Formats: sequence, C-alpha cells, structure tokens
Amino acid sequence: MSSWLIIFSSCLLLATARIYDGNRGEDDNENYADNYEISDEDRNRNENGPIEAQNVNVTEEDSLPILPKKSGKDQAARMRRELGLAYDDEWMSRPELMKRNELIPVKREAGDIESNKAYNLPRQAKTGEYYNFYGVYSNQQSKAFSINLKASNGHNLLHLSFRPSTVLVMNTALPWWGTEIRNPYPEFQDGKEFKITILIDDDCYKIFFNDELMSKSFPFRKPASEVSNISIYTGDAKVRFTKIKMPDDQHPLYKNRAGFLEKINTLKGKVKENVEGKSLEDVKEYANERSGSLAIFALELLTRISDEGEVLDVNNENIAWVLNNKEALEMLMTSGDILNNNWKKAIEILAEIIKQDSGAKSGLKLRLAVATALTFAYPVRSQAFWSNLIDGIERYHKFVQWGEEKIFFTPFYEGTAWHLRYIVGSWQTNEELVWARENILADYKTEDKVADVTHKMVAYKLYNDKGISIHSGSAYYDHKNMTLAIIHEYGAVCGGISRFGVGMAQAHGVPALMVGQPGHCAYIWYKNKKWTLGNDISGWSQSTTHSHIQYTWKQQAPFFQVMERAQMNLDNYRLSEKLRLASKFAKPGDQFNLVEAASTLCPHNYDVWMELESAITQPSLQAFTIHAALTKTLLDYREKLKEKKNLALDKKVTTDCSPDSAYIIVTAGSSWACTQTEVTFEVDLEGPKEITELKLHWWGQSKASKYDVFAAGKDGTYVKVKSEADETVEGWFNHWSTIPGWDSTTYKIKFSMRDGKKDYWGYNAYFGIRQLIITGYELEETSNVGLKKGVHSVNKDTSNINDGDKSTVWTGSKFSMDLKQLTTIKSIDFDYENNSHTGYIDYGTDYSKIQRNFSSGDKVSINGVGCEFDVVFDKPAKIKEVIVEGALYPAKDILKMRVKENYSGIDYVEKDLVAAIEDYEYDQ
Repeated sequence: MSSWLIIFSSCLLLATARIYDGNRGEDDNENYADNYEISDEDRNRNENGPIEAQNVNVTEEDSLPILPKKSGKDQAARMRRELGLAYDDEWMSRPELMKRNELIPVKREAGDIESNKAYNLPRQAKTGEYYNFYGVYSNQQSKAFSINLKASNGHNLLHLSFRPSTVLVMNTALPWWGTEIRNPYPEFQDGKEFKITILIDDDCYKIFFNDELMSKSFPFRKPASEVSNISIYTGDAKVRFTKIKMPDDQHPLYKNRAGFLEKINTLKGKVKENVEGKSLEDVKEYANERSGSLAIFALELLTRISDEGEVLDVNNENIAWVLNNKEALEMLMTSGDILNNNWKKAIEILAEIIKQDSGAKSGLKLRLAVATALTFAYPVRSQAFWSNLIDGIERYHKFVQWGEEKIFFTPFYEGTAWHLRYIVGSWQTNEELVWARENILADYKTEDKVADVTHKMVAYKLYNDKGISIHSGSAYYDHKNMTLAIIHEYGAVCGGISRFGVGMAQAHGVPALMVGQPGHCAYIWYKNKKWTLGNDISGWSQSTTHSHIQYTWKQQAPFFQVMERAQMNLDNYRLSEKLRLASKFAKPGDQFNLVEAASTLCPHNYDVWMELESAITQPSLQAFTIHAALTKTLLDYREKLKEKKNLALDKKVTTDCSPDSAYIIVTAGSSWACTQTEVTFEVDLEGPKEITELKLHWWGQSKASKYDVFAAGKDGTYVKVKSEADETVEGWFNHWSTIPGWDSTTYKIKFSMRDGKKDYWGYNAYFGIRQLIITGYELEETSNVGLKKGVHSVNKDTSNINDGDKSTVWTGSKFSMDLKQLTTIKSIDFDYENNSHTGYIDYGTDYSKIQRNFSSGDKVSINGVGCEFDVVFDKPAKIKEVIVEGALYPAKDILKMRVKENYSGIDYVEKDLVAAIEDYEYDQ
C-alpha cells in the first residue's frame, strides 16, 4: 500500500472519529444523513447494492482498513452511513482459521482486535449459537465503544453502544436509527478481562456480560441470518478487545433448556392438581405441607429464572438441596426482592456457599448464606474503591468468622435473613469494618447508639482544612480513597456523614442503609428492633432507598417498615405468599378467596394487595363469595367502634393564626402558639362521632380565660355546647383543662378563644396549646339503605315496598331484599297500613347469621351484618313502606379499613394502598 493512501486513510478516520464514537444513535440527537451531504453518484451506487468488499492480502504493517479510491466529504458521508465497510483480511483467506470455534488472531499490538474493521463471518449463526468477545477494560478516562453485527449491505442489525458509567444502548440502523432499548451499564472491573456474549435466540438477541444475562434482550428487526460481518469500534476508549469467538455450538442456556422446562412443567402440574377446584382449607393444608411448600416456591423461583431467559442446572447437587429443603427455599423466597431479578445468580451463590460450608444448611449460617446470596446477586461495590467489587462468598466467610468471635451486637444473631442483608451487604471493605470497631467512641459502642456516633466522629465541613470545597470531588480528600478513616479525618457533608453512620452500624452487626431525601442524604438503621431515621431532615415519606441498595416492592424507605412487620410473623408471611402464588392456579371464581385469605394472614405482604384487583374483578366471581370473605373484617371493625379513643389524633385543624403549625394542636411533642388577642380554630373529625370528653393541654401560662366550644352535625351548622364554665383545671403552668362531652352526634368541633395571657418566654403569644385530646367513639354513617333496592316476592309488584312513597301499598306474607353490598343494619321499620303483625327476619351471611322474631310494633332492632334479608309474616300484611336503617360498606371500603388498621404509622404506604384499592374496577 502506498504511503499517501495510508496517510489519507488515517486522516479520514480521525476526521470521522466523533461520529463513529459508539455509533451513538438517536438519543444524541444526531441524524447522520441530515448532517452530511451524500453525492448523487454515491446514492446511485448504493441503490445498485453496497460497495463490494475488496479481497487483499494485508501485511502486518499495512493493517489499516483500505478505502475505495474516493475522497472528500462524499466519502466521509459514505463511511458514516455505511457504518464501516466489509474488508477481507489475511485471516479470512486462510481456510485453517475459518473453522468454528477459532479465535481471530491478534492484530497490531499483541492482544488487540482492530477498531472499526469489519470481519466477515465464516458462516451464519443458528438459533442457540453465540458470539463471544473478550477484552480488557480500564475505568480511567474510558469513553464509549461499540460492537456491531452487520448485513452485507452495511445495515447495522445489532448495535451495542457501551457508554461508561451510564448505559448499554442497543439499536439498529436500517439504514436510519430505530428505537433504542437500554440496559444498565455492565460492571467492568479495572484492568480485568471481560467477556461479552451475543446469543441468537428464537426471536431476539440475548446479551451476556461475564456469563450473566443482562436484563433486556433485543428483538430481531431483521433476521439474524442476514448478519454477515462483525465490527468493533473502540475509538479512544481505554478498552482492548483481545479475541472474538465465532459462531459456536449451542449455548449452555440451550443445552440445559429441555430438562429445565420439563422441571417447570412438572411442578406446574403438581400445584395445579392440588389447587384447582380445591377449597381454601385444602389449599392452606397443601401449602403448609413440605411437598406443597416446595412445589409452590420452586415453581415460582424457576419461573422467575425462565422469564429472564435463563436456565438453571437443577441437577447440581447443592442447587437440588436448596430446591428440596423447605426452610432454605422458604427463606430464600421470603427475604426480599433482588434489584436486577437475577434469581439464578442468587441460588448459584447460595449453592456455592453450601458447597464450601456444610454448616450453612441451618441456623444463623443459613440465614447469613441466604442474605449473602440475595444481596450479592446484584454487584456490591466498595464505596471507597468504586471500581472494586466486593466478593460475596468471601464476605460470607468473614462474617461467619466475626460472628463466631462474638464481636457483633444482638441484631446479627437474632435477625432474619432479610435483616442480615443490610449487614453483610456493607459497602465498606472488610478492613474498614475492622477499623470501625477499633476506633468507635467507647460511649457509642452499644447497639442503640452505634450509628449515631457519626455525629461525633465526622465534622460537617463544606471546605477542608486547605479551603477546598466538598463539591470539588476527590480533591477535597486530597485524592485519597474515601474510607471511613478518611471521612473521620477530613470531615464531610450529609452523604459522608450518613455513609459513616451506616458503616459503623454494619461493622457491629446492626442493619443499616443510606436513603435519599430532597437535596439531602440520610440513613435508616435498626435501633431497638425498629427501623429509625438518622441524619434526617424530611421524614419517612420523603425518603428513598439509595441507588445500588436492594429493596423490596418499592424504593421508598417506608416499605422497610412494611417488610419489618411482615418479617415479625414469618410463618404467616410465608403462608400468605404461598397462597398468593397458588391463586394463579385456582379457578377464576376461587382466586379471590385465596388472595383475600393471604391478605388476612399477612396484611403486610404488599404484593397481595396488588393482585387483589385481578382477583376481585374476575367475571365468574360471585358477589356472595366476596361478601362472605369480608364479613369478618367488617365485624371486627364494628367491635373496634366500641373502643373509646382519641378522635382528634392526626385530624385536620383550620385556623387563621399560625395555620402552618396548627397540626401540632392534635399531635403531641411540641406546641402551637398564637399572638392574636382572639382566635378560632376548627377540628374536622371526618365523620360522625360521640364525644365523651375534651382535654386541653396549655402551653406555659398562655391559657384562654374565656372560650366557647361549638359542635356541628352532618349539616355543618355549629351549636354552642360548652364553655370555660364547664372546665376542670389541673395545675397553674402547662396546665390541663378537662371538659365533659355532650349527647349530639358531632362531625366538627370549633373553639372560640379570648382573654389569653402573654407567654412567659417573651414570644408575645396570648394562646398556646400543647395538645388537644378529644375522647369518644366513632359512629357509623347510617341512612335508609333499603331505599329502592331489589325486592323479591311471590307477589308480582314489590316496587311499592321501598320506593319512598307511603301512599302506595304492598300486600303479602313474605319478601326478600337484596342490599347489593355488605350492610350493617340497626333496625327495620315496617310502616303498616293497618295493624302490625308478628313474624321473623333472617339476615346475615354464613359467617354472621341472625334470625330475629318480632311481635306487634313497627320497628325491629337487628344490629347485624349481611347483604340481604328475608321477612316472613304470620299472615298477609299491608305495608306502605319498609325503612332499613343501616350503613352500606362497599367491598373496596372494607379493604381500605383493613389497610388503615394495619398500616397505621406508615402513612406513605397506607395512602399508596388506599389509592390502589380505590382504582379497583369493582363497585359492589
């Protein structure tokens, strides 16, 4: 090759390097054809087919791609559009190198595959075969690089663009860029060899990194059989590709697939046989048995692996042990989710731990092994040495050693596998954890103080001692790795302070993790058997699990409080989860009973609530099935109505004086103050209440000498019910006023205060309240629930019985009324045209059956729960109207009752679930 052509080729490649850099595609807002002119000659040549690959012999020193003899802007555009031309090279001319499984020989420097050179394939790859790309990566100053599978016309049938620390973009150029599909960026390790595998599946490409399947595949947009050559673009990225393995025999994924799918189908048959058409009690019994528990959970585990396009070697001795050990499998499946759904990786880690340590089959070691498997199924990085991955199995052995040395606090020894995930998954190296234990302040070396030592050992510093800002990155720490020791030495802001607190807790066997808040980093830790926020400024509802940390269900931090409650009754949680999974095999009409029972067993199994909508909206589901299942919840709710409680707690307070802090009036722990000389505030009780007593806890000496109390009924009209004349006062400073209740049903209470006293501390506040307690009972919202409901009788015309018109009369001896929804009936009032009659009423469900005899008189007291009732008279009666006093409870309202009862104190999730239930497409 002449020297001028080599120079020209090099310059042209340099000139076009920007647009070759990763072949970035549409997300970078680049359209190559729009940005660069293509000549008519070039366009015409393309219509007649691509430029033919040139068969040449290339010597070692002439290894740059040979360009067609065309120069200038047109040729650059041509190269951009073709995304690299196909060239035969020396290795393609040698038959002995074209055998399957051969490695492309090293070019240029030892170990390097040339960038932007197209290598023709010796043959087309078949379904189940794959390409392997081997290389070495450097995290230092790395930039985008790409792998491309191309057709003979230059179209890019699969473009993998690796964009360091961001994403792996998958796309096509046919010839223009299509819609991207993105995967998380693979976990390259600095200076370590990697392997990228492209598997030809039935209808898509599957991408593996170091033999682990990436979360998203790429569907064929053109048949894979059209792939004729491969090119790699490295640009100036710090990556070297050392070899490419051409289409190989079937991938192990395919070799083991038949047996794997057969295992899944066998398990499906077993579960279906024991669930479909069976009663709720039968399914419960099956799920609790060893064989049933193993079948249900093994099926779910293997299905999750299959859904990710992977195969598990179920014949592996240690994997088989896990799949056949009830405690191990139940623990694995009820100890939280995996961030990337890599359940195959999790069970393989668990199997390897069991292989290395036979003691890991029970007790604390099993809990630690499961925690390790679930946590390290997603890569765990050292936070101080971010390019380094922490070895999960090595971490397991180290924590076993430390545990046997009895250096941890109680949570490590008593926690469930789920708790242990937030200890063993520490981002600190083992050396840092040792440093933490050796250097903690003595006064904080207790399990209820350990995390909070961060506020004593880490100074909050925006600038280091040299005046360098924390926002300058590693320069703040003099470019030292950000270990716990370095954070302690240099100081930090919220991120470093929270990281230090978490590391300190984990080093001592206490679960902890970092959470994000708006513009802030906080942490949560397991203090006194309760998850507690540390370094907090925004509260639970605005806290989110930090990226790269495992979470269950959703990323918001309050879900840790939910999972905590589920873990506190593991037997119920496990059975609840098995019923949820088994419900998929029940007949549509039976599915609701299983899912509803699962939500009753463990209301904190969040997944159950998500599946209730599908179960409750099955067309074949009968209303009486739903009503029967929900009756107990409604009866329990009515029992709780009999309990006296503080009705003011967390209710809405409205006032024109210090309105932003008015919520304090109905909470404890602080105080509300007003500088006005007169003030009015209102408390909305959110429904009918019976008030038995009011108590006002005043702030200091700022008590109202004069005040009136008003009560409003359903119509919103206020009536004065009490004043200061009715109070009993205890004390003279921070004193309490107690006021007796009243008889009328109350929806809202209003206080009108005057003649206050200025506060002792000089804030010019005349009125101050630490807390208002409103004691009483919740009442049901009753009405005529029978109005215009369906009535059945042997008499043809039943519309007169409950039409609201007393001028019409129904005559008969028996009728039934369908109220459509679960209802609590206080009484049934018969408005006779003439004399009253005797008879009886049947009311309720199978769970709550009532039969009430009645004699002369119009009104019959019931006080029961049901959705329909029968009335039988001793002889034909003439009735102008039947009035049914009670309260209707749609199924969705009953489910929301259960949520509010069980999610008290976890406001974020309570609101989330109430909103989800409200969206159920069910109206009975």
